[in-house]
Amino acid sequence: MLSLYITYTISIALLISSPGPVISLVISDSKHGWPTGTILGGALSAFLLLVCSLLVIHFALVIDEALLDWGRILGGLYLAYLGLSILRSKVQHSTAKSHHHDCFWRTMKVGLSNPKDILFFLAFLPSFIITEQPFVEQSMIFLAIWLVVDMIIMVAYAGLAKKLLTYESCQKVLFYLPGVFMSLVGMVSLYLGVINLF
Repeated sequence: MLSLYITYTISIALLISSPGPVISLVISDSKHGWPTGTILGGALSAFLLLVCSLLVIHFALVIDEALLDWGRILGGLYLAYLGLSILRSKVQHSTAKSHHHDCFWRTMKVGLSNPKDILFFLAFLPSFIITEQPFVEQSMIFLAIWLVVDMIIMVAYAGLAKKLLTYESCQKVLFYLPGVFMSLVGMVSLYLGVINLF
């Protein structure tokens, strides 16, 4: 179990590090002071989406455990597609502008307004769930790890925004690394689903 949680922690660290709308806001707001509201808004929105995804997975398990394996297969295909899409795209530079007033609620809206995040969580999480272990206990650990890692990465982005991200090589690594990892996780998820079902 420990190795599973370590793998999960490394996985989400790489995935959260991928520049997106919330990270763009954190970077932008950090130029005008410490973006506490932005960081908290981003973390809470991701936490809520993760809770929703875990509830969907839980109800699927209650109905039939085979649904989790189908979720692994479909999720694996989806993650592999997302990863390859990132690898085939060009590096995107942050264009978000700072509006420091009501940063928390603005970031919450940005985080919650992307329904693709729920699809991503539904695709990502089944690979780490062990059906023989208590689901609630696993979920609480997944949520706690996500929250801690998410906050650490957001704080790191805020602190390094003026330095590291001015270098184009760093931007490329941060942009493409999650794509590579997403593709690998997708293939592993697909493999596990197929093995368990057939």
